Amino acid sequence: MSNGRSFEIDFAEAKSIVDANTPREFSPTSSFQLSSFYGFTSPAGVERASGPCALGAILHHHQIGWNHVPKDRHGHPLNDPFIQEIMRWAECPNLLSGSMGSSPTRLLKALRKAGLNANWYAGNGASATINLIREELFEGRPVIALVNHGPEGEPLLLEWEVVFSMEGNTVTTKQAEGPHPDKQRSVSEFKKQLTMNLPQLSCSVITARKD
Repeated sequence: MSNGRSFEIDFAEAKSIVDANTPREFSPTSSFQLSSFYGFTSPAGVERASGPCALGAILHHHQIGWNHVPKDRHGHPLNDPFIQEIMRWAECPNLLSGSMGSSPTRLLKALRKAGLNANWYAGNGASATINLIREELFEGRPVIALVNHGPEGEPLLLEWEVVFSMEGNTVTTKQAEGPHPDKQRSVSEFKKQLTMNLPQLSCSVITARKD
């Protein structure tokens, strides 16, 4: 796993954070939280669906969806039909192997197809990436992040998660797998899980906004 070809990923879309607007200076104790942020989990029996679930959370946050997908009494689309529709519409997971499931470029394509201005930042330092996430949350926008759950020195175990809160030293994300979809980590732990020994993919985050 020493190059992009091993991951079937086109890295041409990856941006440096210096390409973004200069972020604000935030105090380490600053808090940014999107209230009532709604997430989605992998449908029963579906593997490697963290990409579609991350897409679902972002699309729903921006009030983008399909009228034919059934909704609950609160107006949220029902989890399994919504994620299955995203998998069909976005054609993901698209990677033939590996735990990531969906490539960053496939997620970008789907977000842009939905009319959002989306960018993928990768290969940047962890601190700069955290500052970018804070900037997006300050503007009311959740961020998709690629997290490595594998132990240090072991093969990568990758999952797309959605960051929706940074309060003091705590980062909270929505996960597609597990009994508790809200995952909390310290900032230092989150930085460690963003950082990978594949430089092109390290600290991968995807931002999306309505213009």
